Amino acid sequence: MKKLVTILVVFAIVLAAMISEIVFVNSFYSGLQHDLERVSESILMHEEHVDNEETVELCKAVADKWEKGKKKLLLLQNHNTVRNFDDKIVSLYAVVKTDNFNDAVIFVQSAINYIDDVLLDSIPYLSNIL
Repeated sequence: MKKLVTILVVFAIVLAAMISEIVFVNSFYSGLQHDLERVSESILMHEEHVDNEETVELCKAVADKWEKGKKKLLLLQNHNTVRNFDDKIVSLYAVVKTDNFNDAVIFVQSAINYIDDVLLDSIPYLSNIL
């Protein structure tokens, strides 16, 4: 009976850790996606001058938020996924600061689409398991 209780407790701990990992990853990426959509709106509103104060501040806020959460994500996710997204955020910030509208639109949409893919892969669906 003690073995059964021990097994159930360990199973409950593992299950809780898995659920908390899924919730953290999804909420973090969803928040980043919302912030990136605001960056995209700002870029489109300031087409003539992408390197404006508002857009640069929004990009800096996204980059800072990413830097704070990146270490946790490296523990929870595939390293290549985190590195690829890191490249997208760094590139977006650099392109916005160089006042390049076309590349800024491409990089921000690429980052938003990448988050969509990450969110689809982070939740274990039956088709992903089988």
